[in-house]
Amino acid sequence: MTINYNLAVSTSRPWTLFKLLLKWRGSIWKSVIMELSVWLILYATISVAYRCALNPQQQRVFERVVEYLDARLDYIPLNFMLGFFVTIIVNRWTYLYQIIGFIDNIGLMVAEYVRGRSEQCRMYRRTILRYCELAQVLVFRDISMRTRRRFPTIDTVVAAGFMMPHEKDRFDEIEYKYSKYWMPFQWALALTYDARKKGIIESDFFQISVTQEIKQFRTGLAWICNYDWVPIPIMYPQLVCLAVHTYFLVCILSRQYIISEHAANKTEIDLYFPIMSVLQFIFYMGWMKVAEAMLNPFGEDDDDFETNALIDRNITMGLMIVDQGYNRPPDLGRDPFWGEEVDPLYSEETAKDSREIRMEGSVSQVKLPEGTSQIRMVSKVESVNGLINSASSSSLRKRVSIVSVKRDETRESRRSIASFDAIKNIKSKIERSVSKTRLDERSKAFSTSNLENMNENAFSSDDCEDPDVPSNIPSTPSTPTKRTMSSTNLKGHSFAHHVLENVEEDEESDDDDEKKKRTSAHTDDHKLSELEEGRKEIEDDVQAKRTSEFFIGSDHKS
Repeated sequence: MTINYNLAVSTSRPWTLFKLLLKWRGSIWKSVIMELSVWLILYATISVAYRCALNPQQQRVFERVVEYLDARLDYIPLNFMLGFFVTIIVNRWTYLYQIIGFIDNIGLMVAEYVRGRSEQCRMYRRTILRYCELAQVLVFRDISMRTRRRFPTIDTVVAAGFMMPHEKDRFDEIEYKYSKYWMPFQWALALTYDARKKGIIESDFFQISVTQEIKQFRTGLAWICNYDWVPIPIMYPQLVCLAVHTYFLVCILSRQYIISEHAANKTEIDLYFPIMSVLQFIFYMGWMKVAEAMLNPFGEDDDDFETNALIDRNITMGLMIVDQGYNRPPDLGRDPFWGEEVDPLYSEETAKDSREIRMEGSVSQVKLPEGTSQIRMVSKVESVNGLINSASSSSLRKRVSIVSVKRDETRESRRSIASFDAIKNIKSKIERSVSKTRLDERSKAFSTSNLENMNENAFSSDDCEDPDVPSNIPSTPSTPTKRTMSSTNLKGHSFAHHVLENVEEDEESDDDDEKKKRTSAHTDDHKLSELEEGRKEIEDDVQAKRTSEFFIGSDHKS
């Protein structure tokens, strides 16, 4: 019977595994108690004989033998042999459990594709599934002693209801020396073909789906038979068993406590009971017992497969699926979350757990560094020995894309996507560029304000009270006047020149205002170009350090 302890270890606690040590069925204590008792009896017998029955000379000979054996005990590679042996056994055990045979898929496919509520359709469904389970019973009878005890003969299989009397007659008609596990599967496949011809199975695809499940079930049982037929070569279990038992037979002598005063290997503390040797015996002998119990999982050990329970489960559940559970879905209706936000409920006890667990990737919450507003996407340039092939570079066209970054995609505390140094350098270059632009704008504004002040001084002169009266203005040639920034230069000119200069300066100030508007309209392009220049300088530094490769960051034609 399989020992289930999953509930006892469902939650990790300091004492969880210690509770398992108190169990007896299937435990290490039950597996090694007999060998350990025999070993302790032999050890105690030799110890008493050494202490009481031998004379001093015989004791010295015994002590030399003990010293010799103890010094060479490591010649037996016990760890190496047990490690490989147990690994092979566990892998076989795991695979056998995976293919042991659960009939659920066959039942579901038969119930889905063998349609009809008539008695004949019911018989098709039930008989197909019963034949598949009959094949499993026949296989388990030949590989499991528990199933063999349950069904000693074929007549007991008929009495249990897995085979009908007329089916047994057909089964007995074929007499030959090999097993007849294939016959129930052939009967099941023949029924699927007959059901297809009668239209009970509506299409060839449905028939193939049913036959594929039957085929997969049969293949698993065939592999179980093969593993039972060809076990691990007997030399390996013999070698491991011989090594472990020989090791501890030698330990009966080599682990004796030496009590003679003149002995070179005298034991410091005479404990009488070999504590460390007993622990070693439990661990190594128990290790071998694990492999021994798993070597054939279809036996009668405490932890072997429950084949009888599996047979009962398969026949009961399979017939329930294809008969009582056939084509009986609940009435279609709106689910409780219809038209509402899905808010699953918890029991009051579990709802108190405030931890929020979400199924997401381990790096799904990584954000861009704070301040990142754009990401420049460029193509990757392939290089050979650090140089681009000139023959193909002329026809190579680069594509650059600028991607805007939303605020919720940036994060202040973690800088994991972009290089911190590169971002810092680019940011400093942008700041210097913006500062330079602002300085130029301020200088232009200062020059414009000075010109306006000088114009006001010119118009407030005593030579002219009303600039709108042109009668006193002498005629002057229409030659272009030179703009001057100094107020001292204005004193040497007539008022007419002052008026012309003011008109030209007003026009130039309007031009400056228009230039400012164009400058502010193209601020983003200016920053982008500065960002590009900063990136180029970074790439130049990289190229100076690594001559074997370089990057091209802008659109160009070679």
